[in-house]
Amino acid sequence: MDEIQWNIQEVKHFKKKQLVQYNLVMLLLFVLFGYFIENGNPPLLIGGFCVLLWILVSITFYALKTGRPIGTKTTRMVQEFDRNRLGEKRWKQRKMTEAIIMSVISILITVSVFVKDFNSVRLDFPISAFPFIGAWIGYNIGEIIRMNNL
Repeated sequence: MDEIQWNIQEVKHFKKKQLVQYNLVMLLLFVLFGYFIENGNPPLLIGGFCVLLWILVSITFYALKTGRPIGTKTTRMVQEFDRNRLGEKRWKQRKMTEAIIMSVISILITVSVFVKDFNSVRLDFPISAFPFIGAWIGYNIGEIIRMNNL
């Protein structure tokens, strides 16, 4: 792959834009999460989460196999920058690790969907939301640190 000169300010702008997009998606997921918990439908919530994970696994394997990222223009630009900056070999290693970890998690959740009776599970919205909120905050902090390190 040819070395491309990247404008770091432009890359930071794309990364900030991508962070806003991810935060909007996370906000939508959080609202849906709260809605399904409040209306007492854990099987639908866990099943939807399972389908979402399998879609993400598919997108990751597609990007790994073809080398072409899927997503918005901003997401594709950021992924191309990361690929160029890491180098082909490290990029493939990271993508493969990401795909394997997500696949294992997806398999475990899929198996639990078919084995566990989620109708008897009781979820309380404020307490059940803490892990989600923690991951959300952690993701934002990590992305901001990575942007500042460019």
